[in-house]
Amino acid sequence: MVDSNSLKSRLSPSDNRKLFQRCGFEINGERGTELSGILGPRELGEGETGNFSVDLEKGLVKDWGSSGYRGDVINVVQDVQGLSFPEALEWIVDELSLDTSTLEREAIDKRSSSALTTGSEGKSPAEPVISHEQVQRWHEGLIDEAGAAQAARRYLTGERGLHPGVLKLGRIGLAHEKEIPDDWSGFYRREARPVTWWIIFPVARRDLDGAPVVSVKGVGFDPENCDWKRNEDGEKIPSNVSSALWDLVPTEGNATKGNATARIDGPVLVCEGELDALCALSNGFNAVTGTTGAGTFKPAWAQYLTCVEPAQNHGVVVVYDGDEKGRKGAQKAASKLHEAGLDVRVASLPDGKDVNDVLTEGGEEDLHAHLAQADPYGSSETDKAAETGESKEDKDNPEFQYEPFPASALPDPIQDYVCASARALGESVPPAMVAVPTLSVLSGAIGDAVRLRLKRTWTEPATLWTTLVAPSGSTKSPAFSHAVRPVFRRELKAKDEYERAIAEWKAQADPDPQDKPTRERYRTGDATPEAVVRILGENPRGVLLARDELGAWIGSFDRYVNGAADLQFWVEVWQGFQASRDRVGEGNTTIDTPVVPVTGTIQPGTLKEKLGEIHFDTGFAARLILCQPPTPPKRWTDADVTEEAKDRYAKTLGRLYDMPRDRVSSLTPEAKERWVSYYNMANASLEKRPEGPTRAVAAKGITHVARLALVLHRCRVESRAEPGDPYEIGPVDAQSMEAAIEVGQWLTRETLRVYGRLGLATEAKSPVQLFLKQLPDQFKTRDAKEVAEENEIPRRTMFDWLDRLQKSGTLEKVRRGVYRKI
Repeated sequence: MVDSNSLKSRLSPSDNRKLFQRCGFEINGERGTELSGILGPRELGEGETGNFSVDLEKGLVKDWGSSGYRGDVINVVQDVQGLSFPEALEWIVDELSLDTSTLEREAIDKRSSSALTTGSEGKSPAEPVISHEQVQRWHEGLIDEAGAAQAARRYLTGERGLHPGVLKLGRIGLAHEKEIPDDWSGFYRREARPVTWWIIFPVARRDLDGAPVVSVKGVGFDPENCDWKRNEDGEKIPSNVSSALWDLVPTEGNATKGNATARIDGPVLVCEGELDALCALSNGFNAVTGTTGAGTFKPAWAQYLTCVEPAQNHGVVVVYDGDEKGRKGAQKAASKLHEAGLDVRVASLPDGKDVNDVLTEGGEEDLHAHLAQADPYGSSETDKAAETGESKEDKDNPEFQYEPFPASALPDPIQDYVCASARALGESVPPAMVAVPTLSVLSGAIGDAVRLRLKRTWTEPATLWTTLVAPSGSTKSPAFSHAVRPVFRRELKAKDEYERAIAEWKAQADPDPQDKPTRERYRTGDATPEAVVRILGENPRGVLLARDELGAWIGSFDRYVNGAADLQFWVEVWQGFQASRDRVGEGNTTIDTPVVPVTGTIQPGTLKEKLGEIHFDTGFAARLILCQPPTPPKRWTDADVTEEAKDRYAKTLGRLYDMPRDRVSSLTPEAKERWVSYYNMANASLEKRPEGPTRAVAAKGITHVARLALVLHRCRVESRAEPGDPYEIGPVDAQSMEAAIEVGQWLTRETLRVYGRLGLATEAKSPVQLFLKQLPDQFKTRDAKEVAEENEIPRRTMFDWLDRLQKSGTLEKVRRGVYRKI
């Protein structure tokens, strides 16, 4: 991964100019390296007029308008393009066509825990911007003094509803402009915009030793009017040193006596402003806020919240301001929190109101009411309709009508085998019953032999995960058998050869452990990460996970403790990221580029039952290609697969399995042109979809097209080769790309059709719902403990869930130790 410091050191003023322009800064025709009055992108809070200053030499920007946004070029790329930190680095490298081989590489994720702040003024993220002593002096000035301090206290505790104990907890202070350090250039001072008094909000990194103050937010205050100091446009004047997450979740170590903030039992509110978070804390809510307002919530902040106990137990609720900017920022923040694996809801506040307004005007009851109506992140109007049953099993709905699989897009030997196998099962059996699992078989035969390079920084493996959804008694198992039978034959032959070799090795007088034979693997049914890594350690080319029933695999991730970790393992395997496992007595096994295609069958009811919230939250579900073709009644047919069709299919598979490893295939110019056209079209369509599971499926469908182009092209090439012909890993051509787009679009449509027909994602159960489902209608505490132990649920969490279920009206307490479902 590209090192950020090495990258930034290479960026020239012209590079920064190009990057800022691509992100929406209007600097065409502007000369020099220090620009002012620049109109910036709306994602950073820009209004109709230009208020940004841009330093092209240092790659820094600052909004002198209401948002107060400031950051370097990497921050800007993250926030405008909606990318993670590593993705932003790769985006910059690609935009500037830099040579990554000359850039220093190091593990960026090792620094993610220290990235809760985005430092400015050249300071490192954990370096304090001000001493605790100075912060305490400002705080004492606000609490103990009269005059301006008395007006500020009256304003904060009276009009803004902050509890005095919360002022003490947050060490809120008051500073005269002469006390502001000269290097805090972000603050409006003296002749530029006269502000005499600043209310100071210090942000400490409580997770670091010494809790250094890594950011300071200031808002100009007018003691005479007992209100914020305002500019010519009537807007308050905020400024800050460094961007940071302000954690206002009370713990036993930071709670103050008498302010009712010790260990609040409830979700963490992600607020837009400091007063919102402080007022929420004053009214008994956990809260956090970023110091630069809506639209600037950073992925590292979301990662930090995954370690905060109330967020783990109760999730987070994004409660940004009730305006266009706040609602847009709330969705961006929710997306990053959702990607971090948190249970996220988004509350909608009244127009023009923020958390502080709701609490001061209606009290905590009003805010509780808004929180109770918060929507789970990812839900959409379509999902809600499915929840009420309006669209489920509606066969007259055009969206649910089945379209035939485009078998003609497959290479000839594959098409002949698939269609012959389908006819052998019944004249009316759809070819998709065999074709879809066959795609995974083909990708398993290619393994890690070749990847497709779409551009210098983007390559894709052949990995495809396909699932045939059909009821019991249909032809799903025979169809699956036709697709995987050649692989099973190879697996059986390799097993026999291994047993002979191991017998010969054991027969030696003194067998050398270093010469112990290893078994060649083509297929496995053991889906545990430990087993998969062990097999890949001996078969680095890859292995096909093929199971007639995938329900056990999908359902194996429900366990509270290990489920998410195992799901993350599989998501990384799908992506081709490095996989690693430690085994007792055997040390560590690491696979650099794992390739594990998956195929199998599952009944519709089992899929609905097993596919839960955890599968969607981790992105696992979106990677599954689902196919639920019509299942006509079984009727006898004399049709069968000819030996010629079997041989041509087996010959193509054999050529794929024998390909040399670690090759890379590119695109021909014509294929590249077709790919770019499809990519732009698909992403434009994607932007119209609401956030949620169906959008995730459509997004992964774009990647599936690239992988299909690789698979179909290699099948075409190898099916035409003669035995003994050398392997030529040429570029993927336009014909293969066109076929991949046709097949890939069908697979995406079919997966979405299955989602709609089965109401997937809308019926996904959370861990607490799965826990409740395993309990009888009336149960005792000891029953709940047994279920919790079986699912590795901590006892403290179990009791917390029982309390939540009672409060939600799902459960009632009959008497001590006895509960009844409602």
